[in-house]
Amino acid sequence: MSTSPDILEALRRLETNLYTRLETKIDSKIDDFRLEINGRFDAIEVRLERLEQEYQMIVVGLNRVEETLRGLVDDRARARAELADLKSRLAALDARVHEIEARLTED
Repeated sequence: MSTSPDILEALRRLETNLYTRLETKIDSKIDDFRLEINGRFDAIEVRLERLEQEYQMIVVGLNRVEETLRGLVDDRARARAELADLKSRLAALDARVHEIEARLTED
């Protein structure tokens, strides 16, 4: 028959064995979890990098659109000024034509 110290020693070994097995399983689960989380962070980082690149391309594109619009606004202002000049010149020509017609009808 086993004595009390033998039983206690057996229980201690069983406890140590259980502790070691649990620690190993927990460490394995934590390592798996850590790998999964790192994989997810890597995927997020890749997506963020792609978004950053797309953002930069959008900024460059918007800058080009703004430059084009500035050019169009300048062209429009220049066209309006030229149109106003043409209108005044046409009015002057029209006045001269009326003046010439008036002289011709007097004679």
